[in-house]
Amino acid sequence: MIFGGAGVYAQTPDLERLRALVEAGAAPRAALEKALAEMRDAEDEAILRRTLYGASRIEDTTEEQAAEMVAAARRRVARRQARLEELKPLVEQGIYARNALGPVAEEIEELNRTLELAISREKFLREMADMARAEEQWARIEAGPETGVESRPVSERFDGMGTFTAAHWKGVVLAYEAAFGRPVPVSAHGETAVHRALGYDHRGRVDVAVNPDEPEGVWLREYLTREKIPFFAFRAAVAGKSTAPHIHIGPPSLRIRVAD
Repeated sequence: MIFGGAGVYAQTPDLERLRALVEAGAAPRAALEKALAEMRDAEDEAILRRTLYGASRIEDTTEEQAAEMVAAARRRVARRQARLEELKPLVEQGIYARNALGPVAEEIEELNRTLELAISREKFLREMADMARAEEQWARIEAGPETGVESRPVSERFDGMGTFTAAHWKGVVLAYEAAFGRPVPVSAHGETAVHRALGYDHRGRVDVAVNPDEPEGVWLREYLTREKIPFFAFRAAVAGKSTAPHIHIGPPSLRIRVAD
């Protein structure tokens, strides 16, 4: 089968023939509806393979792709749920054996787990986007006040020695794990689709999803200050919207230069 973009389904020759048979009264319309549902389900499965199970980093997924991923997972659950509801009366009438419901119910359970994973990934990406926008807001405030932009500080800045290297990051990772017994909760390591969309080059920077004023955040700020590693501590994201406190390690993200 060949599919178009999201929501657009290219017709295969077999499907076109089936449609012609249905219109001629030589095949039941239910057969065409089933074929269309299977085609749409296959496209949604392809979306999930690309966005949820693909080889690319989650940081390379855009907010739009994440929303598409969740929508595809929801549609797959809804289709199987509809199939289960169709089967129930047929089982009650003895047309199908009662164990015919089992495989469909198991598939719904599996698809619901996929949906939960997709929702979790989308939530992570929304939080990462909030963090990136917090950095964008801070950059606007640093550049000077603008109409409608709240002028209150949204971050704490430490310039240190102005550099952040792989050796520095290794030291952070080892020290954090020794202090808290768990990995550093990294939300963005280097370049991400969200930062690119906002016009920022995030290469050589790391965002850590900790609140600067909670124990992990306080410890991290003290460590970075002691090691003279530059950072920005964000206590909130965009005013009036969702919050995403975090610590950006490294110098400020640079604006991506667009060729004239």
